[in-house]
Amino acid sequence: MQAGNQPFQQGNVSAPRRKLGCAFALLPISAVILAGVSIWYLYSSYMFSTTGTEVQGTVVRLESSTSDGSTSYSPVFRYTFDGKEYEYESVNSTNPPANEVGDVETLLVNPNNPSKARQNSFWELWLVPVILCPMSVFMLVLSAGIPLLVRRL
Repeated sequence: MQAGNQPFQQGNVSAPRRKLGCAFALLPISAVILAGVSIWYLYSSYMFSTTGTEVQGTVVRLESSTSDGSTSYSPVFRYTFDGKEYEYESVNSTNPPANEVGDVETLLVNPNNPSKARQNSFWELWLVPVILCPMSVFMLVLSAGIPLLVRRL
């Protein structure tokens, strides 16, 4: 703060560092959390693709969800595993619907927990890791790079 008629001090080097204080704390924390989520999802998708049992699922209905005034639809599949029927609602929703009632798709079922399933498609298995992994690496690089840039200022 400026008191009375004292001139404003030039060359306050700590000002940029104070402004970036939240970035120094929040960016690395967010990057680590995002990296953890992406690694967990990558591992989960890998386990489904390698150990999952393929079954045929039939779309029995479309569940609608509304966000920001736009409605999207996710298919609900019914499948049979070891003589028992299960239902699985896809995590992907689209508008217009990607499936119609009666469509048959290949699902991957966790043999240890048959109520857990995923569609055997790139979008369902790999889209999230393909987006989150590079994002988390980029954020980690920024977390290391910002302090180096600020020191040079």
